[in-house]
Formats: sequence, structure tokens, C-alpha cells
Amino acid sequence: MRMEEVRPGVFKLEITAHELSVLLAGARMSLSLIDADPDEATGEARGALRSVLANFDAALKMKQSRETGQQAP
Repeated sequence: MRMEEVRPGVFKLEITAHELSVLLAGARMSLSLIDADPDEATGEARGALRSVLANFDAALKMKQSRETGQQAP
């Protein structure tokens, strides 16, 4: 894994597919736990995690659509 801060607060990562998978699995498990016990996390934390995962999922769909020559929904 390589990480570079290209400007304050903006990072460029170079990671393997396995490392990305582990990070996403951890984020999805965290969101699941937060949703199971909403009193333990702030709405802001829940919203931020949900937003990051939704943005990743959207970017992945766009990438897959480009690769297959189809438009993303």
C-alpha cells in the first residue's frame, strides 16, 4: 500500500484489489453495526459512512459500464 497526500486533505492511494476489498468490507461491517445500534453513533458518522460507500458503489458501476460499453443506470 502506498499513500501520498497530493494536497491538504486529499490522498492518492495505490492498493491491491485485496487491500481495497478488506477496507470496503470493514466499512460495510461498520455501517451494519451502526445501523443495528443507532444510539451508539451520531447521524453525522452514519451519513458520512453511507455516503462514502454509495460514492464508491456508483464509481464502480460507472467503471464496469465503461468496460462493457454500456451506460450506468
